[in-house]
Amino acid sequence: MPAWPEKMFIDGKWVDGHSSTSWTITNPATREPLAEIAMADASDVDLAVTAARRAFDEGEWRRMDGLERGRLLFKLAERVRESAEDLAMTDTLNIGKPIRDTLGFDIPCGADMLESYAGLPDKIAGHSYGGLADNVTMQFREPMGVIAAIVPWNYPLTNAAIKLAPILACGNTVVLKPSEVSPLSALMLAKLAEEVGFPPGVINVIHGTGAEAGAALVKHPGINKIAFTGRHETGAQLMEAAKEGMKGVLLELGGKTPSVVFPDAPLDHVVNGVITGIFCHLGQICVAGSRLLVHESQHDELLERIIAKAQSLRQGDPTDPEMHLGCLATPTHCDFVRSRVEQAKQEGARMVLSGEISDDPLDCFFPPTIFDQVSPDMAVAKEEVFGPVLSVMTFKTEEEAIRIANDSDFGLMANIWSTDGTRALRVARELQAGRISINGGGYLRPNVPIYGYKKSGFGAELGFIEAAHELCNSKSVIYSLATEKSPWPE
Repeated sequence: MPAWPEKMFIDGKWVDGHSSTSWTITNPATREPLAEIAMADASDVDLAVTAARRAFDEGEWRRMDGLERGRLLFKLAERVRESAEDLAMTDTLNIGKPIRDTLGFDIPCGADMLESYAGLPDKIAGHSYGGLADNVTMQFREPMGVIAAIVPWNYPLTNAAIKLAPILACGNTVVLKPSEVSPLSALMLAKLAEEVGFPPGVINVIHGTGAEAGAALVKHPGINKIAFTGRHETGAQLMEAAKEGMKGVLLELGGKTPSVVFPDAPLDHVVNGVITGIFCHLGQICVAGSRLLVHESQHDELLERIIAKAQSLRQGDPTDPEMHLGCLATPTHCDFVRSRVEQAKQEGARMVLSGEISDDPLDCFFPPTIFDQVSPDMAVAKEEVFGPVLSVMTFKTEEEAIRIANDSDFGLMANIWSTDGTRALRVARELQAGRISINGGGYLRPNVPIYGYKKSGFGAELGFIEAAHELCNSKSVIYSLATEKSPWPE
């Protein structure tokens, strides 16, 4: 079993929390305790932000040559790859995600983020503007300051890397608060950063509840910007907290992704795409394809094939590389998903696939579930379940498909399946989502920004130009070349 730091990482040191409160990290698949983590209170948050502020204002990080910052990020990426098995097993044990996913995607993706942004620091550029002949006008981009990075539990290492890579590449310092449910791999990442030589205070990792540590972090006057991924309700609270000090806010929130399948769609690819989109990590993904909109002429065939494919998925011990599916991350979340399924049945949706749903409040294993004959106004079609629950709806025309797809408070991602490229692009222009995947082209890439429409947030996560815009301050400098004397008397 991997060795996990159990203290907080502040100012280059591993420290205990001031609070006597601790949190037991538990394996949701076995219910066995993994670690006892000290919880941060407001005084710990203050220490972390103060350390990050000192490292930014007085330290070498923001003044460091971009190539040097890049080399440290590259070294960190290499150490993540060298430690892939331990990091993958950590996230598998911590949240019940299959080892085939954490080792096959999550950890390599985190390393890719760090490596990709290692090339950015010396390429952040401003502009020169045309103007009068007797002056030169320039725009500079400079590091913003101290960033509060708050990430959820569903992709512990990957989410940490998605936040840290661009923040650090742009010359900022950071206080990272992983979810109290899954802080272990973030602490391991801090340990690796320490080993490769990141200056003290540049990366600080605290753990605690959102109500205590999170609230203290976002309200702290030493924070310049809040970068948050999580529930839209929490995002709204952060916006309110950011008013104090006029902090910047970058929010990547929930989703209710529609997958729109037109009659000419390649069904083999559709089946695999839909199955992966909703049942990977048991739907605990903000871009999970939880709404399937299929043309009525294809409904019966496609649904039959999706059910058959879903029934072939193996679910069990997440540490077994043969398992496609593990378990949900916590008993509390499992109870929430269970309640959503019961609500869908009460509203009249027809359950066409479900395994045995345990009544044991501590059992986190939840089977793939599919509802047919779902009405767009049902809760299961509108509200984020964040579980392995697929809602199937039909449409007759392109216009109807667009209307149903857009009938949501969320707009993080949408999937289109069609071999008619003109139609696919036409529909993509009409869908209200910040990220559109056509025929399965929705891979997460460091250089491709993620946007949100409506309650799915705002600002750009990832991307290179976008990262420089989101995580740097800009200033204009107007340099006069005039040599004439002032018209005012001397």
